[in-house]
Amino acid sequence: MIEKVITESFLRTSFLKEIPENFYLREDQILTPAGAQFLSDRKIKVVTGEAAANDGVAVQRYIAVADGTTYMEKPEHLTQLTGNQLIPKDHPLIVFRGWLDRLQAEILLLQKQVVPCGAIPLRETLGELLDRTRAILRAEVVDEPLVSCVFLGMSETEIRERSHHPQKYFGLQHLEISAEMDTTVLALNRLRTLVRGAELSAVAAFSAKGGIERSDIIQALNRMSSVIYVLMLQVAQQADTSGDGMDNPVVDEIVAKVMAQFTDVKGDIPVELSARHVHLSPAAVQKLFGKELTPVRELSQPGQYLCQERVRLVGPAGTLENIAVLGPARGATQVEISATDARILGLSPPIRQSGDIQGSTGLKIVTDIDTLTIDEGLIVAARHLHMHQDDAVRLGVKDKDLVRVRIGDVRSVVFEKILIRVNENYRLAMHIDFDEGNACGWVPGMTGQLLTDRS
Repeated sequence: MIEKVITESFLRTSFLKEIPENFYLREDQILTPAGAQFLSDRKIKVVTGEAAANDGVAVQRYIAVADGTTYMEKPEHLTQLTGNQLIPKDHPLIVFRGWLDRLQAEILLLQKQVVPCGAIPLRETLGELLDRTRAILRAEVVDEPLVSCVFLGMSETEIRERSHHPQKYFGLQHLEISAEMDTTVLALNRLRTLVRGAELSAVAAFSAKGGIERSDIIQALNRMSSVIYVLMLQVAQQADTSGDGMDNPVVDEIVAKVMAQFTDVKGDIPVELSARHVHLSPAAVQKLFGKELTPVRELSQPGQYLCQERVRLVGPAGTLENIAVLGPARGATQVEISATDARILGLSPPIRQSGDIQGSTGLKIVTDIDTLTIDEGLIVAARHLHMHQDDAVRLGVKDKDLVRVRIGDVRSVVFEKILIRVNENYRLAMHIDFDEGNACGWVPGMTGQLLTDRS
């Protein structure tokens, strides 16, 4: 193996056992300024040109980190750490990387096997967990810091809060796992145990020198475990039909009487989170995938479905990975994201209703097969309320009306200017994005109240 960039760190490792008189630098290698200073301080002569090409042994040897032993060929009981550095295959760092490989394999299998679970974005969150696992592996290998991230539309602090107080947020006690539980809960529990195993392996790998070197990686794995537990609670809550959780009928009655002085409550509205996603035209589908879309599961609105295919969104400031594709194909390509997503991309798309994309923002949509650049089609989806004609009659509203809906309990929010969409194929449901869901403390199964001001 030939090291392409000769750094001070590489040289220090290379000269653990002995300091040579000459260092042979090939034409296709780069010596960094710090590396050059390291050689100069030790009076090591840098040999370049034909001599280096013919006698480059110094940079071609494998080096055992433990004792500085050099090898022309890599022994089977050793493996590469970085560059030409060798360590035993049972070294804590290699064991940790093995845990991350196992974790990725389990997430991929679970993504394939997961069944629809109402409004819970299971497959999407599993995709985010997969991206996070790969980011952890990269951060360890190239020694770069990890940055915090968002899961389920919540910060790491909010995820931790919900995982520690399930009664407060889900109306459930801490889960006691049993074979009688929902199979999705059991599958997620298995994934969670693997994350905990990876976390313990990280502690062993990064505390070998008596202190914790990568607390960011250990904390990231701990938070991933909390994310999975929150998913388990959401699924268990949806499957639980035994009671009303934390509902207090006395408080509910008082609240209802107070609100009745100011508003008419016209009915409960199911509220669903709409994660970032794309709708592709037939031409875009062929360009990006070279085949028809593959349905995975039906969505709440009849005739619409989540697809197996995924894309990457690229803006001037950043990238969003593992973006869901919804089917069937549409007349024009459209991308719907949240305002937070827009900041990550470095773009300022308008807030529009779905389908209203004229003059909107462009971006790149990327797959492993091809890249599609659109001049318009990126929007922040405006909140809206789907309903059947029968629901419209019952609630006293009509298509394209703008209404108000109160959502939430502890973090109750009244959302204004919600567009009514009436269609014989629609099912009653209000759609908000993750930013809005985070603002009102949304949890699966939450409903809102349609309000009209008294005149």
